[in-house]
Amino acid sequence: MSRSDEHERSTRRRVLAAMGSGTVVGLAGCAGQGGEETETESESGGGETDTQTDEEVDPSDVQTGEFVASAAANPGTFDPTVITDATSNSTIGAFSYETLVAPLFDLSEFRGELATDWSVDGSTYTFQIREGVTFHTGKEMTAEDVAFSLERTRGTTNGSDVSWFDSTNVLGDYEIELEAPDPHAPYLTNLSAVPILPNDVDGVSTSPGEDDFAFTEESIGTGPFLLDTFSPEDRVVFTPYEDYWYDGDDYPTTAPWDQVTVRVITEQVTQEEAMANGELGMIDNAAPFELQQWESQTGTVVADSAVGYDFVTYPVEVSPYGNNKFRRGLTKLIPRAEIIEAIFGGRATGLAGPVSPGLGAFFDAEREQELIQEYVAEDKGEAVSLIQEALDEEGVETPFQMSLITNVNRTRERWMEVIQQAFDDTEVLSAELEVRAFDDLVPFLLDPEGAAQSSDVVGIGWTGGSDPNGHVEGLLASYNHVPDGFNWNLYESEEMDSLIEEGQTTVGTEARRPIYDDIQELVADDLPMANMWTAEKLDVVNPDAVDDVNNWQPHPNSSNRYDTLYSPHLDQVTYPPQ
Repeated sequence: MSRSDEHERSTRRRVLAAMGSGTVVGLAGCAGQGGEETETESESGGGETDTQTDEEVDPSDVQTGEFVASAAANPGTFDPTVITDATSNSTIGAFSYETLVAPLFDLSEFRGELATDWSVDGSTYTFQIREGVTFHTGKEMTAEDVAFSLERTRGTTNGSDVSWFDSTNVLGDYEIELEAPDPHAPYLTNLSAVPILPNDVDGVSTSPGEDDFAFTEESIGTGPFLLDTFSPEDRVVFTPYEDYWYDGDDYPTTAPWDQVTVRVITEQVTQEEAMANGELGMIDNAAPFELQQWESQTGTVVADSAVGYDFVTYPVEVSPYGNNKFRRGLTKLIPRAEIIEAIFGGRATGLAGPVSPGLGAFFDAEREQELIQEYVAEDKGEAVSLIQEALDEEGVETPFQMSLITNVNRTRERWMEVIQQAFDDTEVLSAELEVRAFDDLVPFLLDPEGAAQSSDVVGIGWTGGSDPNGHVEGLLASYNHVPDGFNWNLYESEEMDSLIEEGQTTVGTEARRPIYDDIQELVADDLPMANMWTAEKLDVVNPDAVDDVNNWQPHPNSSNRYDTLYSPHLDQVTYPPQ
């Protein structure tokens, strides 16, 4: 067994053992926010977060260096409160801003980030705020800043992260209380997605849409890296924040990287060429059908389980997509199993609904196979019959002209091409595929005058987060129609809304699991979206760019892809080469 094989198996076991926790959710290719607490935390609340050993790190012994990564698009925004894509969050969001709590990489528990402890009494949530933390502006963080940041999130696309509580009560400089009308199971997940900003910066208010602060010029968070420069279409450069709050003994008190550069390289082939030439430290979107190339080139494949998933959405408010027979027929034309083998090399798990294997106890593999066979498995004969019947009912002539859209990503383009061809090969459909840059597609999806008014079938990924609520609420709740959420196909279902609410207000994994089983089946039956698979998280790491590639840990959520560089409170630090 190779070293990388051992690493891969070890990390996969850890993730699969997780019972579900939380982190940012959103559009993958880039992303948003979400996440959740473990059963123990949701029932008892509380948690102390610092981890220390008797072995103190001597700063003079820590080597430093530069790390260079790549992104397939410019960050969509540098304002952390309104980030909705994985590229923006994994770069500016995660490097320079922090939240009250954060999940471990194996999703087994939450640890405090800007909070040190928390407790739950009914529907009252109390957080102790870490003392001595300073923003990049130099001001010390207090509970007033936390209250300001929570309020700033209301009314944005990420508003559901804070909509579950009615009010905040600042109890002191380092204590804050949130009052909710009902218990809220994914409260840690939701709060792990809310960045904390200072409340005294000119141009930054509780109305992000009206602010005029130049977020692209400087960072004002508490994160371990300062924004140094942003050159559009070229690169984002970060330097360590020397006054970072971490004071444990296990790891350096500031990031051991003199500089982190994220190069904007939109073409995946160009990224891979740069990686092969030794210009990059890692890429996280290597084509799974070409992984063998790295065996003879610069780069070690490090794999782990993911929580996100790929899917297509149908415009359910537009004829003939409003006809369930039409959506079911389209879904049954998709050669899901063939794609997993041919494009993903078998490194993906087929799905009937949005709850993925990375959610541990919330995912029932046997039941999932039953749902796949019953609702979405490929059956061309049945598919064409259903489509023809639906088109007749809708009074639509054949072949029906349809358009599909996805973003620039070789893997995603390839599986969308297979779907387009499967549709186009029938006599009842005529399908075309359009590929857009990710930072062009995301605004189109979130614009009420964009995808919501079109008849396009959209293929994309969702980072999901580690709580099942993060996999469904943003995309499927009727109150999350764009621009208030990510529900761009305007799906509405009273049963779905009721189940989502029940899943949020029911505490404990065992009690919540049947609710998400029902959601999984409702999605497979109603088909506002056709879920495809969860693919393994694949990072290709340049062993010459790090001290030990075995210390590199892919994050199951693409929104946190670079957190392995320096997250000491989560026991994740990667050092530069000696």
